[in-house]
Amino acid sequence: MNHLLTLVLRNGSLALLVIGMGMSSGWAQEQDVIAGGKQLFQKFCASCHGSQARGNGPLSESLKPKPANLTRLSANHRGSFPFWQAYRMIDGRDHIPSHGTRDMPVFGIWFRIPDDEVSIETEWADQVRGRIWQLLSYLESIQEP
Repeated sequence: MNHLLTLVLRNGSLALLVIGMGMSSGWAQEQDVIAGGKQLFQKFCASCHGSQARGNGPLSESLKPKPANLTRLSANHRGSFPFWQAYRMIDGRDHIPSHGTRDMPVFGIWFRIPDDEVSIETEWADQVRGRIWQLLSYLESIQEP
């Protein structure tokens, strides 16, 4: 009965009755996913994109083109976070020259599913998808207008 909301009539007025405790635990789980994504970002992305994801990491000066300001993804896409476009960039299907080749992106094997496993369920593929989901959840949480 998680997330079940019920409207009840009490003494002639409408009242909202919340049944279940799942609402707060769902928010907590989302915060855990975002926190995990932040850790992944700091480990794999901050050296180029910066600790605040604004494209100004310690390696950014040596890169051409400069790393993107990842806090502006939604603003650059008419206010909508480009989840699937970002997903394909992270997993290497949409090539970004500064990330390296498809076989050896700068962040390595942690965000790549081998071509022969992309469409099937394996433990490794599930772990990669989970890491990308965490990372994208974090990036979506830091979007600026």
